[in-house]
Amino acid sequence: MNRWIAICLAAIACAGCFDNKGKPEDVPTVIGLRPLAETNRAGIVRVILRGDRGELSASHLTGLDSIKMIDLSERGTKEVPAAAFGLKGLKEFYFCRNGMERIPDFSCWADTLDYLNLDDNAITEIPAGISSLTRLKWLRLNGNRIKAVPRELSALKDLRRIYLCRNALAAVPEVVKEWPMIEDISLDGNPISEVPEWLVSLPRLRGVSLCGTRISRLPSDLSGWKRLDFLALSSCPVSREEMQRVRKALPDVAIVF
Repeated sequence: MNRWIAICLAAIACAGCFDNKGKPEDVPTVIGLRPLAETNRAGIVRVILRGDRGELSASHLTGLDSIKMIDLSERGTKEVPAAAFGLKGLKEFYFCRNGMERIPDFSCWADTLDYLNLDDNAITEIPAGISSLTRLKWLRLNGNRIKAVPRELSALKDLRRIYLCRNALAAVPEVVKEWPMIEDISLDGNPISEVPEWLVSLPRLRGVSLCGTRISRLPSDLSGWKRLDFLALSSCPVSREEMQRVRKALPDVAIVF
């Protein structure tokens, strides 16, 4: 009797191994609309629809109670699908290369979102409403048309990394000095010609990238940057004498000219 019970239990367990809907914990990441439609949504943590041009309906995004990350990049749609704003507990949101012109209201994720990636769109300004994302640690806005960063973003006290490469910034945004936790700042490819002295004094800064800007000289006192891990200034009009001065002032920093 015990032998037959054991055989039956083994058969049931084996059948469960091939029943995807019976073991949602085994599919924490789903890639593509079709697998998303066919998979039990309970237990899904990451949904990656990058490049999938299929029609995204509200039904695709219902029941995703455990979701923490969704990637809706490269789908050829300028606006975030309304159904996406119904996702609760989201920590990471990607919407790259979609031609987005206006950043929508993300306040529905104010208590959870810590990573926002809107790279390579057509965004011209950052709305003050982004300040509601007070848990945000990582903000990526590379490859847009942004000319300024609003003062209201000073509310992002937990921001660690800001990426604004290839935009239209004429100066290092003043609001950066209001972020006490900032560790990494990348402003490559902007028409910036000066490094403000206050940028050198930020206590937690570990990485600065200003490649392809118009900067030719750094502040005279670089002692605050001795703790940097790296400093990138490639394709900048920096003289040989200035390079030597900077290397001498920062002997332990990885510097790229």
